[in-house]
Amino acid sequence: MATTQQPRTDFVKALSRLDATALVVGSMIGSGIFIVSADILRQVHAPGVLLLVWALSGVVTLMGALSYGELAAM
Repeated sequence: MATTQQPRTDFVKALSRLDATALVVGSMIGSGIFIVSADILRQVHAPGVLLLVWALSGVVTLMGALSYGELAAM
């Protein structure tokens, strides 16, 4: 009878400070998306307008991020 070897795992079960920060930030942003979209939908009463508002907000956010990137490159 052949013996099966267990695969060796050398993973460290620990989070660095960067990992923990990314986890918290991701959780906050992820939960905020659901809360904010419900509030916007209550104001506009149409799913199409909600998507348009999200798209415009994304463009404005992208412009802001690119502006910060340009300032950081100076």
